[in-house]
Amino acid sequence: MIRAARALLPVIVLLALAGPSWAADLDIVFIGTLSGGGANKAQDQLDGFRLAVRHLGGRLGGMEFTLSVTDDQRTGVLAQQAADRAWQSNHLKILVVSSSGAILQNLVEQATGHRAILLNLGLTPAALAGRECNANLFSLVVRGDLIEEMTGQYLQGQGYHRLAILDADQSAQDLEAFRRGFRGQIIEIKSHRGSMDFSPELRQLVAAKPDAAYFLQKGGMAVELLLQYAAAGLKDQIPLFGPSDRLDETILAASTPAGLDLFSVGPWSDDLDSPANKRLIADFEPEYGRQVSARAAVGYDAAMLIDAAIRASDKKMSDIDGLRAALKRVDFPSTRGAFRFDNDQFPLVNFMLRQVAVDQRGRLINEQRGILAKDVRDSLAHDCPMRAAEPPPAVKH
Repeated sequence: MIRAARALLPVIVLLALAGPSWAADLDIVFIGTLSGGGANKAQDQLDGFRLAVRHLGGRLGGMEFTLSVTDDQRTGVLAQQAADRAWQSNHLKILVVSSSGAILQNLVEQATGHRAILLNLGLTPAALAGRECNANLFSLVVRGDLIEEMTGQYLQGQGYHRLAILDADQSAQDLEAFRRGFRGQIIEIKSHRGSMDFSPELRQLVAAKPDAAYFLQKGGMAVELLLQYAAAGLKDQIPLFGPSDRLDETILAASTPAGLDLFSVGPWSDDLDSPANKRLIADFEPEYGRQVSARAAVGYDAAMLIDAAIRASDKKMSDIDGLRAALKRVDFPSTRGAFRFDNDQFPLVNFMLRQVAVDQRGRLINEQRGILAKDVRDSLAHDCPMRAAEPPPAVKH
């Protein structure tokens, strides 16, 4: 049952009840950037969450709940308005956040006083994974810095010594993280934000004669770079690598076939052999009319985690301490297989090498080519004063 609340536009608020009446015991609030550039990230996560709820029979932990959805439109004001409405409820609140780091930081600071738990699916300020970790914050995603660092380590281990970085104005943090993993010589080739003609950069690349290249462009810039790189015949001359979020299904579809055979490093791939991932893959596209993504997998995991934690805490919604403890250690059917939190309540994940391949329908997808590292923890976790929970007993799903 879905109702729309128009009084608070331009904030988008949808109320969905998983049950026959409005006497729900739990409030779920989804705050994310659902419009403008990059909105597909939060939308995929929201749709993955909703699909998991459908798989769970429309309830979480067997309980009725309300779900409200707010498009923050990249502004803290709209996110705060959504949070303020949540604070007015006497129910336990779980905020699922796919926004900027600044918005997340502000919500975390308020959560403790309002009996609220935050599940992070988006960007994260570094301190929240370290010295400013918070008992009310659980992240289903690793910080982007960790992915860049792991990719740098992989390329270092492949014997590359001179690497060209095709960089954009907004990629300084990504480049800094990559440098922590790659210790060889880096040749930085910059392009201006919004540029769609990469012929000058590609000429510089050829002249530099690097061992390989790594691109950091996003969105439409990434699509154009891949197309022009392939058209210039450089794929066979200078191996090209990219971050896992730049080689997602949206960018691959728009740049087909240029992305074929490219490698990346990440914590998820289309062919992960977990029952939850298989069910997500089978049902997401028929439900939403587009290919599944790593983002959808994260949203799916968020709902499954909430469901398992509520059951493990005996549905005692008045006991937030009990629910926190359950979230920290409960076993749940994750798309990524075995899943557990580190002491900072960020995930310990396996990083795998992925290669772009063609599926049975002729579309480009990411397939795994081996595990690079298991249970990788954030380098900042040692600064977090919280202790790690004992892992749950192994359960097969």
